[in-house]
Amino acid sequence: MSSRGVTATARAAELGRLHRNIPVRRYRSLVGHWLARWFRPPRPANHEPVPAVGAGELVMTFGGHATLVLRYRDLAIAFDPMLGRWIGGVRRAVEPGLAPGDLSDTGLILISHRHADHLHLPTLARLPKTATIVVPAGAAAWVGPLGFARVVELRPGSDLELRGVQIIAVAASHGDGELARGLSYVVRGPGPSAFLCGDSGYFSGFADVGARFAPDVAALPIGGFLPASFRARHMSPLDALFAFEDLRARMLVPIHHGAFPLSYERLDEPARWLVELAVQRGIRDHVVVMTAGQTERFVDPPQAAGSTV
Repeated sequence: MSSRGVTATARAAELGRLHRNIPVRRYRSLVGHWLARWFRPPRPANHEPVPAVGAGELVMTFGGHATLVLRYRDLAIAFDPMLGRWIGGVRRAVEPGLAPGDLSDTGLILISHRHADHLHLPTLARLPKTATIVVPAGAAAWVGPLGFARVVELRPGSDLELRGVQIIAVAASHGDGELARGLSYVVRGPGPSAFLCGDSGYFSGFADVGARFAPDVAALPIGGFLPASFRARHMSPLDALFAFEDLRARMLVPIHHGAFPLSYERLDEPARWLVELAVQRGIRDHVVVMTAGQTERFVDPPQAAGSTV
């Protein structure tokens, strides 16, 4: 086995050990929680104005769940846009932090995989048809009828460029089912670079991306990890911190949490535990936990005079 394989195996074993008796609150009955929420409206989200973007900046808005909008000066990118209130029979707990009008400048849409909380056709139908939409292999037929100007299927290792921004498709580890197979993306534009992962378990692919690209900002999922078997397809906050380290990124933005109770950890526990872990490890200043609707501005280190945000 290669030294990289030994390292990946050792880190996975360490994560397994560290996940014993994890300090998070759980729902006694997930179905009972769903039923109790059916008649409660989602909590309101904060809505900030669409930000202006300066030269050399990356501006990121968290829409809730796994939805992000990234803006460089000449391109707005929507990642896994999902503004719906339901996933099957599971009601959204917090309103989306974006309205359709906030996405009117979208020039590029990136879809990680075909699960309905990531590829949400009703939301996509409300986005500008002038946009280019990028999907994993096999998903073009799903979005083709929506009428976007350009539909592009990518596989790991392939890329495209639009308005000076390069999108590189890389592997994710979310299972072998047709709807689960998908991509993560490295985004490189005229400002800080980003890594976007909609859903994945922890695997050696993060170290591969770190060795090749070392993205500045890593958007990583942190919810959906209980019961323990779910970690084969989803990361816990602890898994995400290991992935963040492997990616060699400067900043971590957690996503895929706080909106839909899809697993047994309580809805607010992923963000709480992530902050606790970051404090313990002395990296709290490198973790940006955003509420739905919140926007953060990232700049390259020389422009930031030593600051990363």
